[in-house]
Amino acid sequence: MLKEGEVQPRSEPSFVGKVLIAGTVLALLLAAWWVAQVLLIGFGGIVVAVALNNIARPLAQRTGVSEHVALALTTIGLVILVFGFLGMFGAGASAQFGALFDSLPTAWEAFRAWLGKWALGRQILEGVESQTGQAATAMISALPFASAIVSGIANALLILVIGIYLAADSASYSNGALRLLPMSKRVRAHEIMLASAVNLRRWLAAMTLDMLFLGIISGVGLWLVGVPFAFALGVLSGLSVFVPYIGPIVATVPGLLLALSVSPELALYAAGVYVVAQQLEGNISLPLLQRWTVHMPPVVSLLAMIAFGLLFGLWGVLLATPMTVVAQTIIRMAYVEDVLEKRHPG
Repeated sequence: MLKEGEVQPRSEPSFVGKVLIAGTVLALLLAAWWVAQVLLIGFGGIVVAVALNNIARPLAQRTGVSEHVALALTTIGLVILVFGFLGMFGAGASAQFGALFDSLPTAWEAFRAWLGKWALGRQILEGVESQTGQAATAMISALPFASAIVSGIANALLILVIGIYLAADSASYSNGALRLLPMSKRVRAHEIMLASAVNLRRWLAAMTLDMLFLGIISGVGLWLVGVPFAFALGVLSGLSVFVPYIGPIVATVPGLLLALSVSPELALYAAGVYVVAQQLEGNISLPLLQRWTVHMPPVVSLLAMIAFGLLFGLWGVLLATPMTVVAQTIIRMAYVEDVLEKRHPG
């Protein structure tokens, strides 16, 4: 018999119960695997919705219009901005990007010729080409590039449309998700959802500013030293920040190859520009922005990109960091605070 005020201790689940729990978790993981593309597109829509609300909500507060009107003005304004940018710089940018990609094979051949001047360089080239040359050629020729590009554009448009719908009625979707949980968990789940949205919003704002910083520094620096297609290379450097650490390093390859096609001295200057720009971004811009956003250790970010890339491909790499921001918030609040530290029992 229990005395008054005593709580009956919870019994551990039986072996069959543990097996059922493990089987349910495994089934949910398998189901998530099968619908991974749908989940990624949905999460991409959430990122777009948060980005739109980042602009629409301050606009509504300052002008006094409703959030729906502010969202419509934001969407229309961004569309006009994009088309205006394309109208002003689109032709030149398209020509630069086209010439950039057309020049890369010539730049690669120039790099091979320069490397082949030394015995060690010739040995490296022979080893790389003998091991990967034919296999890489066959693999590249077999890849359905056109299909992948069309699929990527279709997914991007779908993410944009989903993001607009989510931003227009975010309360209904969040309340619908909360109703799937027991009543006792809804308040805490709502807190976690709001914290995840705030962290994702701050991360997006910081990422936008970081992109602008690195893109402008890289583009102006490359233009000053005389590297061809500096505008296109600056845009690539800025966009590469969305994939932290790995992206900016990969974005240096086209610029170095193009500079090397002109002269080794220009390649050295270009390398100096990239090093200075990335050091400024990594030691000034990024630390300042991380003061008011989620701090993510480099190892965690890199492992997340590798894991999501292996699981979900290119979209997994692109969305790895925002997914990790949200996952880090959920783990901290729902597991560390609620389960391990018992801050919010029940």
